[in-house]
Amino acid sequence: MIQICEIQPDFFCEPCKDCGARPVLKQEKGLFSVICPTNPKHYSTKPGLVDINDWNIKNKKHSGFVDASPIKKAS
Repeated sequence: MIQICEIQPDFFCEPCKDCGARPVLKQEKGLFSVICPTNPKHYSTKPGLVDINDWNIKNKKHSGFVDASPIKKAS
């Protein structure tokens, strides 16, 4: 039997990097996974203990490379 539960709003969770949805918990056979509620093909944590930290690491939007130094023209 599979149960889907919402994560309490007090816990910080990054939104899914593919669709922007807040993750939910899936419980199957006593094991928990953090999953995307809209698409099962998006990232999900390995079954076991609730691992919101892993979800947050894998779903961070990475900023592009930013070079702070000004561009110098060739002389």
